[in-house]
Amino acid sequence: MRRSLLYSILALWAVVAGGFFGFLITENYWSRPLDALYLTVMTITTVGFGDIVPVTTEGKLVAVVVAVAGIAAGISTLQALFNLVVSNNLRSELGLPQRRIRMKDHYIICGYGNVGREVAEKLKANKESFVVIEKDQDRVQDMVENGISVIRGDAEDEDTLLKAEIMKAKGLIAAMKDPPNMVTVITARSMNPNLTIISEVEDDKNESKLRRVGANVTVNCYRMGAQIMVGRARRKESDPVCGVDINGKNALSLQHEGNTYHFCSEECMAAFKAHPDRFIQWLKALDESCMMPP
Repeated sequence: MRRSLLYSILALWAVVAGGFFGFLITENYWSRPLDALYLTVMTITTVGFGDIVPVTTEGKLVAVVVAVAGIAAGISTLQALFNLVVSNNLRSELGLPQRRIRMKDHYIICGYGNVGREVAEKLKANKESFVVIEKDQDRVQDMVENGISVIRGDAEDEDTLLKAEIMKAKGLIAAMKDPPNMVTVITARSMNPNLTIISEVEDDKNESKLRRVGANVTVNCYRMGAQIMVGRARRKESDPVCGVDINGKNALSLQHEGNTYHFCSEECMAAFKAHPDRFIQWLKALDESCMMPP
């Protein structure tokens, strides 16, 4: 719809430019360019004050072409503008989800269950742009009412991911069941090889499969949450990267912003050093979700 409006405006400008130069040449208005523009506008709008009129045969032919083309382009522009405004207002009034978003460097959240909802809240708190893809009508309606960008559709479908501007996104978070997560990861990776993909995993045996088909990171929310809760109960430390219980005295340690973090291996410590904020935010999210004090 926006594209048709753009084409209509370009056509209208082309008619104005054509009429301007046409009158400059046929009416010899080189020394009076404002009169050429004035005559073009009066011809298109059919006002015709009569103070300036074409006098040459060629000029009259230009006027006929400009009048017909200008009226057509003008009507097309007004219709496209009207359709755009009315369509947006209707979708807003009826509480309908977006058909396509206009974003860049955003995140795509696939699924708005418990995990997807928490992810959306954290991204919103960090002022990150995101759009949710969800099939359930009740969840979609809830997001529309709360002003959350949402596309109703199947995240496994290429057309739905295109509507979510997957080619311009910087990350995709699959927060559904393992089977749809698997298909979504495969589809997203084939469409955007450079996209960072994080997938929730429920069954441990699917973790390696999700990584093989394109997930950069897999997260078992139940396992990691349980590990952290048990660690808190036993007063033991856990690796912020992989979530493994470790002995703080014998583990590798790293100071970051006044806090000490312990790691089970050099690989986990290197991953934390590369993106510390990512893992700290994840730990905070788990704490808040499980209602555990630090």
